[in-house]
Formats: sequence, C-alpha cells, structure tokens
Amino acid sequence: MTIKTKILSLAFFAISFVGFSQSNCATLKGCERKLCELNTKLVAAKKAGNQSQIKGVEDAISKTKRNCTTKTVNNDLDKKVKEKQKKVNERTADLNEAIKDKESKEKIDKKRKKLAEAKADLNKALAEQKTK
Repeated sequence: MTIKTKILSLAFFAISFVGFSQSNCATLKGCERKLCELNTKLVAAKKAGNQSQIKGVEDAISKTKRNCTTKTVNNDLDKKVKEKQKKVNERTADLNEAIKDKESKEKIDKKRKKLAEAKADLNKALAEQKTK
C-alpha cells in the first residue's frame, strides 16, 4: 500500500466516521452503536478542545474496535442495569429509613427526588438493554 493510498484511506475513513457519528446511534445495535456513541463523544470533545477527553475517547474507540463483540456489549448492558437497580434499591431503603425515622419533609422530599432520578436512570438502562 503506497503512502498516497494510505492517506486517501485514512481521509475516507475519517470522513465516513464523522458522518457516521452524526447519524442517529439509537437505530444501531451492538458494537456499531457503541462505536457510534463513542464517536459522537469524540466529536463533542474535539469541538470543546478537551485534549484529555479526546485521548480517552480515542483509547475507548481503539479498545472497542479490538475487543467488541455482541457478548461484551450484552455483558456491559447487563452490568449497567444491575448497577442502576442496586442504586434504586439503595435510594428506596434511604427513603424508607427517612420516613421511618420521621425526618423533615425537606429531607424526605430530597430522598424522593433522588429515588425518582435513580428510577429514570434504571429505565434508560433497561431501554438500552432491550435494543441491544
């Protein structure tokens, strides 16, 4: 492969990757979706000029290209759901404890809000899991 061919290949790859990142990642599945989401983050990091974030996302893209399989994506999503469910359980216990201890209305309301946020995060993770 000549230098000119390599440069053209890289340019084509970069252009197609930028176009790919701007598409709707939600319509993709598995590794393609993961790469799309990472590329969207990369574009945002480049626009912001955040060099450490750019490096981190580029590393994640490289690792994803090397290691991503349907199984790893499914495992990641399953792990994410378990973490979010654990958070909901913790927030529920905190709220129940606050109610039991007759804490102030403000504290109880704050714990209810945190529980609602945790439930929203869990629902988002479940939705991602369904589209894997």
